[in-house]
Amino acid sequence: MSLLLTKPEETVAEEPAPRRRGWLSPVLGVLAVVLYVLFLAPVDPGKLGSLGLIAAVHPAVLVAFVVLATAFVLEVRAPQRRAWLLTLLTVLALVGMYGLPSITEPVARLPVAWLHAGWADYIGAHGEVLHGFDARFSWPAFFAATAWLSDLAGIGNPEALLAWAPPVLTGLAAIGVHAVATAVLGRGRVPWLAAWVFLCVNWVEQDYFSPQGLVFLLYLGALAVVFRWLCGDVAPRRRIVASFGLVLLLVALAPTHQVTPFAFAAILFVLTVTRKMRVPWLLAVAILTPLTWLVLGASDYWVGHLHVLTGGIGDLSGAVQENVQARVSGDPGRFTVLGFRFGLVGLLGVLALAGWWGLRTPRGRPIVLGVAAIVPAGLVALQSYGGEMLLRSYLYSLPLLCTLAGAGLDRWLRTARARKLGTAAVIVVLGASSVVLVGARGGNDSYVAFRASDREVVAEAYRLARPGQRIAALTAYAPLDWARVGEVKQGSLERTCPPAPDVGSCVRRVGPDFVVLDQAQDNYGVTLLGLPAGWTRRVDTELVSSGAYREQLRIGDSVLLVHQSGGTR
Repeated sequence: MSLLLTKPEETVAEEPAPRRRGWLSPVLGVLAVVLYVLFLAPVDPGKLGSLGLIAAVHPAVLVAFVVLATAFVLEVRAPQRRAWLLTLLTVLALVGMYGLPSITEPVARLPVAWLHAGWADYIGAHGEVLHGFDARFSWPAFFAATAWLSDLAGIGNPEALLAWAPPVLTGLAAIGVHAVATAVLGRGRVPWLAAWVFLCVNWVEQDYFSPQGLVFLLYLGALAVVFRWLCGDVAPRRRIVASFGLVLLLVALAPTHQVTPFAFAAILFVLTVTRKMRVPWLLAVAILTPLTWLVLGASDYWVGHLHVLTGGIGDLSGAVQENVQARVSGDPGRFTVLGFRFGLVGLLGVLALAGWWGLRTPRGRPIVLGVAAIVPAGLVALQSYGGEMLLRSYLYSLPLLCTLAGAGLDRWLRTARARKLGTAAVIVVLGASSVVLVGARGGNDSYVAFRASDREVVAEAYRLARPGQRIAALTAYAPLDWARVGEVKQGSLERTCPPAPDVGSCVRRVGPDFVVLDQAQDNYGVTLLGLPAGWTRRVDTELVSSGAYREQLRIGDSVLLVHQSGGTR
């Protein structure tokens, strides 16, 4: 125990051991797998509506998640828990929920994941970053590591890793949450419950092929080290070893991601000033390491752009505008998806508060643990981070909030009175939230998931484009940037030519050499911007009929237009 001197198990009554039905959990697990396999079917992303993936999968697949949650709860509440079975059920939940898009959709989703594959490919091909190209190249550890591993494994292009990055990274993160919960509250049911809560409420999709997906694992490892060996009474030798281990993790964090090191430093600050952390000098290392990298390693980013880093400090209203108000838009289906996400956040908050309320130390409730769990939210007041800081803050708070939520669910399972009611309540919470997660995570899939034809038209553009030419899409929702990074210009026209059915004249004026059109862009305009269905086809028709562009390749709704000049302008 680190922050708590009294285990949560000792604050509630032990329930009488129920009659053992050791066969029930495995049978329910098998039933869940059968339902999942029998009723799973391929999904055409282009035909998804604004509700996204949840409206396209068979209801039996969603029932499978509830059955799986039931199997897990019955096993975790048993007097003699079988770790192998809990592990298997957790892996099945992970693959079922987080592997659902990978299994049902034809190619990898999320435009930024394709972009990251291209950046890693560039480093692999050239042996260095592309200076002055993008701020994220100033934190190149993830891209460099991917390039090295791809070369080591003989993978020609990191694109092959995109589809399965989310379940793999989330699975490793679930292990990290289990480790953090164990370090904070000891072994028992809580770490298992915390890992499942994490799987059921982690809708923010920061686990795609990205630096933050990798750095979150380092963040979890650092938290586990702090709570296990640097808080509370630990042998001096172990504390010294743990201190140097944490320094290595901090050094790895700094060049990998811009924000994560400071989220960890915020938690370390709380633990240090309250004297829960026994090695105070590590706080200085946690702050100075990312600052040193920012000054020396990321000079390409901040030189001439210092106002980007400092301009948002203290601008809470601006941060709220970018992080909340700008995201709350779209058609009724979109608002339903947002409701799923807000609902999961609210559920986690209620469970974490209930868990914190039920914990005791000799001095009362663990105030420090509660503050440490929510302190990453303060980052929103320092930087809007392009409207994504709220998502990142939620992610950084998940390990401790899920630990507290696990303690709350554990209390329900351990209460002698109404034990069956408590078990049923935990089943409902985990089962319902696992279903809602599909809607929350897959709610954007009508425009962030792609068809194989979308990739093929981009590949044709790569084949035709000469160095310096420009490949453009009407919006950011096309699989661009996965090859020829730095050699040809690639990107969205959205800022220059706001999406609209009559945007063709603006596109002709800008004059990109190639224009990529797909159904994902059309769905984005319909769902978030209120444009009429088929608006991209109107743009397509106008560009071709004007004589400015000709159709080079059409595969269904995926189209490549080439400027009539042939790129000789």
